[in-house]
Amino acid sequence: MTDKYDIEVKLLAVTPDAEKLVETAGRLCWDTQDKAGTIPDRIQKWLDVGHESMIEHACATFYIRASRVLTHELVRHRLASYSQRSQRYVKETEPRYVEPPPIKDSESAHKRFEEVMTACWQAYGDLLAKGIKAEIARYVLPNACETQIICTWNFREIRHIIKLRTSKRALPEFRAVAEEIRKIAKGIAPQVFADL
Repeated sequence: MTDKYDIEVKLLAVTPDAEKLVETAGRLCWDTQDKAGTIPDRIQKWLDVGHESMIEHACATFYIRASRVLTHELVRHRLASYSQRSQRYVKETEPRYVEPPPIKDSESAHKRFEEVMTACWQAYGDLLAKGIKAEIARYVLPNACETQIICTWNFREIRHIIKLRTSKRALPEFRAVAEEIRKIAKGIAPQVFADL
């Protein structure tokens, strides 16, 4: 649970020796291969002047469990590979959804939200019982449905996501996910993500 949102973000994979690869690419651009490893904050200095192409060579893959509201926004980050749990082929056998804290914290809003979630899943079950395929029955399910997605981004796109989605203007659930991504990213490549 992050910032009261019932989400999960896990690192699944990262380019081996990512920062060494980034520095190698950057040093090739500047023809300074002989200085590799001599300046501890070399990558950040390149980033400070807008030289970011070298960080595109390193990638990280994340598992995210959140709402479909979030994944509808997440997949707008197109420099990526995504694999998401299917509602077309996988039946929603139990009600799993993300309830935003502003709703959960209000007794009357929470009660109404729960009524709607119950009604949606009942309608979904009724449609399946009538022989309607899951791919059609899912039309009654809410955006609050919990989903799982695996995302692979290069480091430049991860920086973009962190900058854009940790803003106060971002969807609060996405801010919670982006904050987790930021923590993980700083741990795997501090030279690339130190300034964020």
